[in-house]
Amino acid sequence: MDLSHRFIHLQGYGACTLFTAVVVLICACTQAPSLHSESTESDSLSLHINSPLPYGHLDLFIYADTLTRALQTHMRTGSGTTLHIPAGDGSRIAVAIANARAEFSSFPATFDTMEKITMEYADEDPDSPLLAGCCPLQGGRTSEMDILPLLCPVSIGKISIEADAPLEDAVVQLVSANARAEILRTDGFHPSTVLDSPERLRHPLMMLREFPFDIGSRPQEAGITLWCYPNEDDGGPGGRGTALLIRGRQQGMEKEFRIPLGPVKRGAQINLDIELK
Repeated sequence: MDLSHRFIHLQGYGACTLFTAVVVLICACTQAPSLHSESTESDSLSLHINSPLPYGHLDLFIYADTLTRALQTHMRTGSGTTLHIPAGDGSRIAVAIANARAEFSSFPATFDTMEKITMEYADEDPDSPLLAGCCPLQGGRTSEMDILPLLCPVSIGKISIEADAPLEDAVVQLVSANARAEILRTDGFHPSTVLDSPERLRHPLMMLREFPFDIGSRPQEAGITLWCYPNEDDGGPGGRGTALLIRGRQQGMEKEFRIPLGPVKRGAQINLDIELK
């Protein structure tokens, strides 16, 4: 059986089996009492969600900030940016996941388990990407949480080629794309598995696009955006860093140009003007 088929995606989490890139974990799942977003301001604290993108719904998990960091409560809410959370004793940890594709039937029982959840690049939708983040909660205070997507846009602006003949029938593709990432990780993205083909992607156009024109010596506006996961590895020869691969025909001969993106951090927005040589 192909190992990649064994990864349980975030939308299928209710099966209570989590896979990471290195080991298989049997997680402790639990049911949790629900919070009510209509809690009055007098008996609640406010949590403001900061997001660079709109989202349709959000799952909020509250964990006790104790030795076991056990799950206390869960709520699903709409696209509002301010949530009222019932006040509680002691410090707590809030985790928010936006745009999860299915409702959770059971939940990660501890914060340590939540930190190990991964999302598959192949299951992403750039029109509704998964966003996630966490922050501490301390009684009586208004808290702020930043949630970020894992998907990073790679936009090609102007492109040209330093040659007398144009590059015809050109396509651009991401290679060495990080195949999966932990949803709460903020840095240190070093993939154990990379993808070089959009074949199994839910939305293949986030990895491969055709240029709408032949690439000539005069710069033209491509208007193409691809999407990748963070990948901080080296993209040079032999490296596993994400790169752009531009292919086409020039005077009847196949040509290929590799453009390393360098370290891609979470939340990166990469804008490129390209001159092929």
